[in-house]
Amino acid sequence: MSSVSYTQGDLGQQRANQRGILLMIGAMTSFVGNDALAKLATGSMPVSQVIAIRGVFASLFVLGLIFASGFGPQFRRIFQWPVLIRGCMEVMVAVTSLVGLAHVPLGTATTVGQITPILLLASSAFLLEERVDGRRWLAVLFCFAGVILVAHPTANGLNLFILSSLACAVLTALRDLLTHRMGAKVPTLLATLGTTVVVSLAGFGGSAFAEWQPLTAHNLMIVMLGGLCLVGGHALVIAAYRGVQVSVVSPFRYSAIALAVIVGLVVFGDLPDVWTALGMVLITISGLYAAQREIRQRRAIEAALARDGGG
Repeated sequence: MSSVSYTQGDLGQQRANQRGILLMIGAMTSFVGNDALAKLATGSMPVSQVIAIRGVFASLFVLGLIFASGFGPQFRRIFQWPVLIRGCMEVMVAVTSLVGLAHVPLGTATTVGQITPILLLASSAFLLEERVDGRRWLAVLFCFAGVILVAHPTANGLNLFILSSLACAVLTALRDLLTHRMGAKVPTLLATLGTTVVVSLAGFGGSAFAEWQPLTAHNLMIVMLGGLCLVGGHALVIAAYRGVQVSVVSPFRYSAIALAVIVGLVVFGDLPDVWTALGMVLITISGLYAAQREIRQRRAIEAALARDGGG
């Protein structure tokens, strides 16, 4: 009978993983909260107004984190071209996200947004010339089948605003590819500040094309909380991955789908139909499968390197 021995290091790793899981679920809760608040805000304010005011609060929150983290002396790095270009892409992400949220059930919009990792997988094969095997391409096909089911036409026709949520996912993938090319040259918080400032300025520029509404205390509170949830979500994701096994923590990103369905039902009375629910399941499974394939491939490489090193 074989026995497995554990060390204090194993116990510490398990505790770190448990903490990471809770932080990841907290991050997804923050992101879903931001989306729900944005959906509420767009019911009484134009998209540009929501983007501008939320961006102001998000920028102030990030600025506080920057000085608290000691990055203040590097402040001028936010004016580098990669940061500004990323900010411009984030403007398109924010617009398509809010337009979709204004007209699509929260759970549906969140589910479509979760295809971004699959889009990154597919685009890496073409844009970064990375090798993608047949099984991962199968996950891509299952994911897009799920998108078709989520966006299925009804007797009233196709909800074209789902295409806005899909465009948001595509633009997010392109933004993340740009971030990948940026590397670690610019600290995360500084890149985030540059992004929130550019997005906020674009929102103010949008006031020339849409009539802004009087800002009530209620709407101000909604948008302020949305900005806090947005920044908090990013901060929690960063904290969730520190000192943990990514293979354990990463799949809990998909908790956002269940959370969004629950919030959508409670707050907005949205209940997915059978086809939409099936599409959600396919997208979740394909994402989890693709992540698992990446983990197995990494472990195989590590094992091969260990054998070569041992030999």
